[in-house]
Amino acid sequence: MKRLNGNKTGVNRHEHTLGINGDPAALEVDRAVGELRRGRAIQIVDGHASLLVAAVETIQPPLFDRLVAAAGGKTALLLTHERAEATGLASANAGIVAIRFNGATQLEALRSLGGLSSPLFTNPVTLEAAPFSGSAELVAAGFQLAKAGRLLPALIGFERESFTDSSLVTVAVADIEHNAGFVRHTLKRTSQSRVPLADAEESRIALFRDEHGLGEHVAVVIGNPDFAGIVPVRLHSACLTGDLLGSLRCDCGEQLRTAVGRIAELGGGVLLYLDQEGRGIGLANKLRAYAIQDTGLDTVDADRHLGFHADERNYDVAAALLEELGVSRITLLTNNPQKISALREHGIEVVGRLPLVATTNSHNERYLRAKRERAGHLVEDSSS
Repeated sequence: MKRLNGNKTGVNRHEHTLGINGDPAALEVDRAVGELRRGRAIQIVDGHASLLVAAVETIQPPLFDRLVAAAGGKTALLLTHERAEATGLASANAGIVAIRFNGATQLEALRSLGGLSSPLFTNPVTLEAAPFSGSAELVAAGFQLAKAGRLLPALIGFERESFTDSSLVTVAVADIEHNAGFVRHTLKRTSQSRVPLADAEESRIALFRDEHGLGEHVAVVIGNPDFAGIVPVRLHSACLTGDLLGSLRCDCGEQLRTAVGRIAELGGGVLLYLDQEGRGIGLANKLRAYAIQDTGLDTVDADRHLGFHADERNYDVAAALLEELGVSRITLLTNNPQKISALREHGIEVVGRLPLVATTNSHNERYLRAKRERAGHLVEDSSS
């Protein structure tokens, strides 16, 4: 498996065309994500097929009007299966859904349909929703780019034959898929220092940055673990509301502090603080999901209501960070069996599990129940 210290280089199909800034395909993917975040349109191509899209969350009225005019009345709002089903816009087996509209349709109405409405969804306009009849691969690639930019997976666009426009970033489906598989090749250690912690004074922190993404991940080495042996490890997804502000809606902050203290008691280990806020949907979307939860939905259904899967995280980066540290055999502090299976799939030997019991309160009771009953977490009820 490849180390991240720069001594080896990954092989990919674009090496022979490397430019001054590196792999042109990876750069186009980066630029496409940035364009969507800035409210611009991009072109996604697959052979001769082309999809011109912009993110419903960031597109501004002038560009919206130009897209509608360029499409000749064939523009559509493209929604994930999860969003369409959760809001009753399509049946359970509809797949990707297209909502056709014309120049008379207001952008704000489409934003509401795409997930930027008030928490209680109401269809502000009567528009026909139907399974998308074009290239599902093109749309799925667009959703992948939107999620990489931490945007809602809802797009405004239309299909047409590929064309040249100097104002458009054009990216191929194959390059998007290829780029997603090379997280191990793009993580770089940027800085590190000794940082005494309240529950573990002998701690060192190293920051790793993803060169082809928005993520910055932290490895906290607590005490003096024997990396050749079995190392206690905690994978902790960032939670600003719980970890920093002490939110009572989740158990994240308590789990973080408990894990640091437990690892110190065990003689040392590693805590990986992963930049995957809100189970991978980002802080803005997590807060949107919270507002939806206040109307009665649980944490799983709230995320689906916004168009996401129940859990958008992957643990490629965690395995890569452990590999960089020289850790291959671990005891994992977790209640989530998916973390165990994901690390094993990436070659990390998980020889044991230590639970993290959180305190139940009136604000997080439903959240913890959903994690246990719907997400399969091995959560113990501390209130009983």
